[in-house]
Amino acid sequence: MSSKEAPIILSGRSNKPFARRVAKELGLKLGKVAIHTFSDKETQVIVKEDCQGRDVYIVQPTSIPANENIMELLLITHALKNMKPKRITAVMPFFGYRRQEKITTEGEALAFDLVAKLMRAAGIQRVLTIDLHKHRSAKYFQSAGIVSKELRAFDYIIEHFKKEKLKDFVVLAPDKGSVPESEKYAKALDVPLVKVYKHRSFHRRDKVAFDKFEGEVKRKNVLIIDDEINTAGTLIGVVALLKKRKAKNIYFACTHAVLSGPAIERLEKSRIKEVIITDSIFLPSKKRLKKIHIVSVAPLFAEMIAKWSKRK
Repeated sequence: MSSKEAPIILSGRSNKPFARRVAKELGLKLGKVAIHTFSDKETQVIVKEDCQGRDVYIVQPTSIPANENIMELLLITHALKNMKPKRITAVMPFFGYRRQEKITTEGEALAFDLVAKLMRAAGIQRVLTIDLHKHRSAKYFQSAGIVSKELRAFDYIIEHFKKEKLKDFVVLAPDKGSVPESEKYAKALDVPLVKVYKHRSFHRRDKVAFDKFEGEVKRKNVLIIDDEINTAGTLIGVVALLKKRKAKNIYFACTHAVLSGPAIERLEKSRIKEVIITDSIFLPSKKRLKKIHIVSVAPLFAEMIAKWSKRK
């Protein structure tokens, strides 16, 4: 592929290290984008690359602060649209508003749907993401007229634990919604699946109670799988339950380390031996506990970008 045929990789400010890894995997350097925040918190974007007729990929997970990062993505896209690129693709290892994919109460906004439509209005034609909260959510991209591809971190996490070679090992599903995915991990690792059921308070969304426990964890190493970790409230509740049932070492793995509110403090004080996350969200040094192990999914994104860039 000649230099003029090669894709252009641009990055917002939410996870520039990830963007650099993706570009490096492709043998490319990041394109130049100047982004400034004015004193009134407005954002200014200036793309400093010749993007006419080129395939352009904007790497911008819309993690905390979600609203600012979404706006930054839209502004980069709008700046590109005026430069007449061949295609504009949003590379979003983490998709903000991922959990607002259905209306749960009267008068609630369907945020996922709105964000997808805003992205298309700005000029985004394709989206590349990984492990949405609900896989069916991708339908909102389609209805907005965006081609999407949802990657999976499954193989990367499985590979990590196969290297650990743990004995007396079980996979635990921390809630009903996580059972199907946890079953896949248990099958791939050839270990039993244990299930925990919970309910969440309507008035306090981060407050959970556990109703039912299925399976044996006594003297077992336990791997808890989820798509993300936010405040870690649910996880710490499950860990306490496991310790009461005399589980051995406890491991936790997820794709997205949101880690909001008291999450880091809770993890640091917890009896979890190891936390495995991906680099879908940038983790600052102050949050990098010794027990946190980061698995990079940048090669997975680079592979898909290389495939898409070959299309006419």
